[in-house]
Amino acid sequence: MSLEIDTIFRSRAHSRSLLLSALRACAEGVRDYFNRRATDRALSYLNDDDLRDIGLMRTPDGYRELRSDRFGPGCWKG
Repeated sequence: MSLEIDTIFRSRAHSRSLLLSALRACAEGVRDYFNRRATDRALSYLNDDDLRDIGLMRTPDGYRELRSDRFGPGCWKG
């Protein structure tokens, strides 16, 4: 192969690599979004006692983890 053909081939291969990397990143973002939606949907069916049993608390922004060492023992009382 001549140097010119080799350079063009490498340039095109690199461009395809960047495109595939960008597409993979977009696909991963979409997959994460749908996984998050499925989790939120499943948690929405639980009442506050069930959420407390698995260590979560419902907030206006979503859900947060309940930890007695972080929020104090008052979070565990009903």
